[in-house]
Amino acid sequence: MKDAFGDLQNGTVYRSDLLHCRKLNISNLRIDLRFRHQAVWREAHGQDPCSCLKTSVAYHNWFALPERPVSDARAPFVLLEYLKMALSKNVMRNVAQFRIRGHRLKCETGLYGRSPDRSARVCNSCENGEYS
Repeated sequence: MKDAFGDLQNGTVYRSDLLHCRKLNISNLRIDLRFRHQAVWREAHGQDPCSCLKTSVAYHNWFALPERPVSDARAPFVLLEYLKMALSKNVMRNVAQFRIRGHRLKCETGLYGRSPDRSARVCNSCENGEYS
């Protein structure tokens, strides 16, 4: 457990409290955990999803909701609207797969080979000719 505190901003304080059986400051721990959790999105912020091959960059730029500040005590995100709708399981699955780029459209599968040839990533489901 103490190793999990390693990369937190106040990790040494939490480790020390744990080793000395002192009560942890849960408010600060929550803030540090949220800050660590949001690191992947901070890295993705400002990058171009068309030129970067990371799924997290595409998701952050095209689908992600605005994050609440790390000091906000509420949940970090709000429930997405399509999850509140009475949709069939197939529709919900397809939307979720598209959002996380877990589908088999050519614009996604063309990334698997990591080929520099962008024509392998042209969408084959519409006439738009867009790259992923």
